[in-house]
Amino acid sequence: MTCRTKQNSHGPCHPTSMRVSPIVLIFLLAGLASAQDMTPPERQLLILREMRNNVLLRGSNTASAASPEIDISYYFLNLTVATPPDSSLLSGTVEIRALNRADSLGAVVLDLMNNMTVDSTRVNGTTAAFSQQPATLTIQLGRTYRRNERITLEVTYHGIPSPTGFGSFFFSDHGGTPWVWSLSEPYGSRDWWPCKDHPYDKADSADIWITCDPHFRAGSNGTLREVTQNPNGTKTWRWAERYPIASYLISIAVTDFVEITYWFRYSAVDSMPVVNYVLPEQLERAQSDLPKTLDALRIFSEAYGLYPFIKEKYGHSSMGKGGAMEHQTMTSTTSFQEYVVAHELSHQWFGDMITCRSWVELWLNEGFASYSEAVYAERRYGEAAYHGYMRSFLANARKAAGPLRVQDTSDVARLFAVPGVYAKGASVLHMLRHVLGDSVFFRSLRAYAADPALKYGTATTADFRRVCEEVSGVPLGVFFDEWTDGLGYPSYTYLWNAAAAGGVWKVALQISQTNASGGGTLFAMPLDVRVSGAGWDTTVTVSNIASGQQFSLTFPRKPLDLRLDPDTWVLADKTNLNDAAAIPSDFRVYQNYPNPFNPGTTIPFDLPHRSYVTLTIHNILGEEIARLVDGRQEAGRHEATWDGMMANGARSPSGVYFYRLKADNGTRSGRMVLAR
Repeated sequence: MTCRTKQNSHGPCHPTSMRVSPIVLIFLLAGLASAQDMTPPERQLLILREMRNNVLLRGSNTASAASPEIDISYYFLNLTVATPPDSSLLSGTVEIRALNRADSLGAVVLDLMNNMTVDSTRVNGTTAAFSQQPATLTIQLGRTYRRNERITLEVTYHGIPSPTGFGSFFFSDHGGTPWVWSLSEPYGSRDWWPCKDHPYDKADSADIWITCDPHFRAGSNGTLREVTQNPNGTKTWRWAERYPIASYLISIAVTDFVEITYWFRYSAVDSMPVVNYVLPEQLERAQSDLPKTLDALRIFSEAYGLYPFIKEKYGHSSMGKGGAMEHQTMTSTTSFQEYVVAHELSHQWFGDMITCRSWVELWLNEGFASYSEAVYAERRYGEAAYHGYMRSFLANARKAAGPLRVQDTSDVARLFAVPGVYAKGASVLHMLRHVLGDSVFFRSLRAYAADPALKYGTATTADFRRVCEEVSGVPLGVFFDEWTDGLGYPSYTYLWNAAAAGGVWKVALQISQTNASGGGTLFAMPLDVRVSGAGWDTTVTVSNIASGQQFSLTFPRKPLDLRLDPDTWVLADKTNLNDAAAIPSDFRVYQNYPNPFNPGTTIPFDLPHRSYVTLTIHNILGEEIARLVDGRQEAGRHEATWDGMMANGARSPSGVYFYRLKADNGTRSGRMVLAR
């Protein structure tokens, strides 16, 4: 997408006087009006495929049942991983330090599934009575603890974890070599260790010690303090995380990893290790792809502030299932693909440093990371790459069911549905950027990341809105209410005409809006209007706040064309009735564009009269793999987009594909090439 007559490197350039005043006005007016009547992205595809194929989406998919009265300050996981041929067994002792926030407390409840057998518990060094329930462990404190008393709990246990969610804990193998890894988001920590399994209560620090086969490496969070040789021949890897951390972000990965280390040089004299534990068979691919992590670290440090765990490390460890997961300071991943790397790295700011306070607010993790993929594309490859990336998200966001803030968080697949928290979340940030303007938007993101009330803590949507309003001075209540808690998106129909008057040209623009979900709620949004003539074009912004509005625009030269939201800044459907008035005489499908394409492409077609239409995508064997259109369409010019994803959720490989358009007039087809 292009910018009017001038461009900069980070998106369209609007004079400040044109951007701020209409935006402030639109939200003030919108509040009054409503009171009166009113993927190409690799990460998405990986997670969507995992959701559809993973039969382990079961278990205790509920909020934490752990005692809300205790405030966790420290976790110490001292674990032994016994792998075949000995056994597949996890055992060890977990120490938990906490502060009592209740007036009186006689027992503590922790989250722990009862397939893990508790051998003993201790309270402040003294043996304590306990009982296990299906998903919890209750420890009797032995006396009544008063407010602000400190409690140290120790749980010694063993068992074989039963994986839930996206794979919480697995004993697996690669090529016959034992391989252990964890992925606890959202409710899987309780599957393998006793904890408070909720994102709102972060520990101030943690130690993770992993004893395993001496031929293996064990990766985890924070800094590797030492590796000790034990008398029984095993080794213990002692990791120390000294930044606050949520329980679901603690992870381990164990096998015969090969270590690859790079250095992120963030000043003339300072650097941080980027430590990667990869499978031997992945070494060549990792060495080719992982250096891009350094570019991403630079890009996001410039955009959001310096990498938040700079005193420790960043890196990756290979895991066997689940796409990728942003474990603090050491992402677990099945892919080193560029945008997977960028997505997970950006989570270190949004998800790890600032964590969603509850799973209702998951878009603050996933929407921010998805949008960061587009930011990475823009700052590495240019503005056109950004808009191309966002077009894919906007198309996917149209499929979102329910509000962005997911109220029912018990269904893991629904909670992590790609069109919602990922695609719509990214689209909301994209729209907010246009509302605020580039400079204010990125200042808002940096201020959010640096806010002392949120940094290394947790946040809600209201917290993010507060920061944006403080930085911008713009009231954003209407915007956030519509896009984070509202349903659907706007569908605009517009008609325009131009007439000469007193040496200038007057354009009358009529915009009608409905909600694409069928609901009655309308959206208050600034809309760019690009008007062009012979050798010129200009863009103005209008404020659409009602179901029907008329705008009068004046230009010194004759307008020949007018386009609403030409750079696709708004998640919306748009119909230009001036185009529809010119009914095509022939039934025709045009060559897709771009072609070859990656990740998405557009297929235009003409209908001379109203007809039932199907537009399908076929592979080289003639098999239908996707259906883009299936329903009655009005006469006129139409376009459909394909994001390269098959109907089963899988990512289409490179190759030749065919599109087939069927209507009452017959069948038309075309050929296209997907180049990954």
